[in-house]
Amino acid sequence: MNRLLYLLLIISIMVFVGCDAEFDPNDDWTEKMMVYCLLDQDDDTTYVRVEKCFLGNGNAYEFAKNKDSVYYKPDELEVKMYAASYWNPNVIDDTLIFSYTTVAKDSGDFYFDASCPIYACDTKGRINKYKIYTLVVRNVKTGMEVRSKVNPVADYDIKTYNFTFTEAKGTMSIDWASASDNMGALPKQFQVNIRLNYTQNGQIRYLDIPVTTRTNSNPNFSITARIDTTTLLTTIRYRLKNETGLGYYGQRPFEIRIAACDLNMFDYLSINNASSGLNYVPVYSNIENGFGLFAARRNHIYKGFSDNQIDANLRSKIAAILN
Repeated sequence: MNRLLYLLLIISIMVFVGCDAEFDPNDDWTEKMMVYCLLDQDDDTTYVRVEKCFLGNGNAYEFAKNKDSVYYKPDELEVKMYAASYWNPNVIDDTLIFSYTTVAKDSGDFYFDASCPIYACDTKGRINKYKIYTLVVRNVKTGMEVRSKVNPVADYDIKTYNFTFTEAKGTMSIDWASASDNMGALPKQFQVNIRLNYTQNGQIRYLDIPVTTRTNSNPNFSITARIDTTTLLTTIRYRLKNETGLGYYGQRPFEIRIAACDLNMFDYLSINNASSGLNYVPVYSNIENGFGLFAARRNHIYKGFSDNQIDANLRSKIAAILN
């Protein structure tokens, strides 16, 4: 039977490289790891996903339905992350140890038991932009080790202070800019969303409205995006048209939320979203001795607007949609 490459990872991270990895289909059976981790200094917990990738003979789907073919056992892996400063990268400042746990997983073609293994570490207050982080995953049974380095994404600030639309064109500017010290990895791409907070049957809910994505190559950046009233209202009306029990949430009706990712994640997403037709697309990874992605992002940069910061005309139209 043909020798197949079993890439046995189905992963739902957003949310994503440096060196290209070449497979030799005539190699003997070789253990390889698939490792995925997104580092965000604003997260309370950091997660690492580790699964198996190997060359072998047989039916790929049959192997994939076997738990031991997809996941490592709890006692097989040691997952750690080491922190070192920019100025003294050879001295370890902190060691973060990840523990084995499980998370819920949807069913599919691959092995399914309502949960999948993942490694977690409480990193609240322990990740900052002045350090380089090295992720190391080691199989304690075989000695195989994979690693990768990343720097957290630099700070940036939202510069829009009121949620108001100009009368002439009915548009609102969304402005954001780099922080003063420029420390940290370059934010390579931004995703701008407007979040509408509302109530449904007495519970606070939210709806995210995508505005735009922007690519950046300048560490000293100042960027502006725009959205018009018609687009905003039409999107809200369409997305909530089948919902009932809605109400206006006056405490903080709107937020501007701007996420960002580093170059590693940007390249990963760009390559995976590329349309290759019948052309061969190489596998890329920034994991040494393995495959996958270790990248940095910011997912919690936002500014909220109270009721008195909202355009009065917009407020009445939103309330009409929700009521």
